[in-house]
Amino acid sequence: MRDEKMNFEILLSHLGQTVQSALALVSEPETEKIREIRLTAERPIQVVHRDKMRFIGKNGRDCGEFSKKQSLSFKNIQEIFAAVCEYSVHTYRNEICEGFITVEGGNRVGICGTAVYDQGKIINVKDISALNVRVSHEIFGAADPVCEAIRDNIGGVLIAGPPCSGKTTILRDFARQAGNGSLGTRCHVNIVDERMEIAGVYHGVPSFDVGSTTTVLNGYIKSDGIISAVRSMAPDIIVCDEFGGDEDVFASLYAMKSGVIMAASMHAFGEDELIKKKSFIETVEAGIFKWVVFMDKSCSVQKILRAEELIK
Repeated sequence: MRDEKMNFEILLSHLGQTVQSALALVSEPETEKIREIRLTAERPIQVVHRDKMRFIGKNGRDCGEFSKKQSLSFKNIQEIFAAVCEYSVHTYRNEICEGFITVEGGNRVGICGTAVYDQGKIINVKDISALNVRVSHEIFGAADPVCEAIRDNIGGVLIAGPPCSGKTTILRDFARQAGNGSLGTRCHVNIVDERMEIAGVYHGVPSFDVGSTTTVLNGYIKSDGIISAVRSMAPDIIVCDEFGGDEDVFASLYAMKSGVIMAASMHAFGEDELIKKKSFIETVEAGIFKWVVFMDKSCSVQKILRAEELIK
């Protein structure tokens, strides 16, 4: 397991001197609980924990939301953005147009600014005014309940829950365990990491331990990546995040017919919302997903159900 303290220090090194100096003064137990760091022009640094949010000034102390003196300036945001891009913004043009950049350690920086369009397609984002840093966490054993539940009846797994409920963390550990033999045999796992968050690939190498037999298709559109993996990598299991579009359903059906098991996540605040989703119904009826794992806001596995029971 990686050193979370070291990961946080590495993350700070990518956020420029202003943020690095401020957050270096936050106590170590507090930094371990940080889930997001929100940086907005004319606002203090906003730190989000699992159960609370607070504002921190450039001096590292808690402050009020509208403490102008301790707020980041637009120039500060530009400097931080340049640091995130390793002072080579043009190198990250594609990622910027997608709305986020993955930095070392698998940490993801969301971008807010002014979109520049050409023929209906975003070709740049300028005047960056806010950045949302999602601090990555690796939890070995997070998928233990899932592996135990399906070991004797292995089939497609859907992780369902609200935003920031730990779905990606569960998928990441599931890939690791499946690749290491926790399902009874070592499985060849492919991660189709469209948003570059599950494996946290940085300069071609995963930032997380995703399993000894796991390979990553990084930045692929899910449907393209799923089909490419089936055709070229002969996987036993394909893992992907934020499943849902018609193309995803089609690609997953193609994978299933090729003997591949799917493991994916989907946004849903509970059973009632999930069963209203067309893509969920279609995948369960087709037999793509046999199991549904429900997460809650505490980032814990709430329950694990057979998917067919939800659509009777």
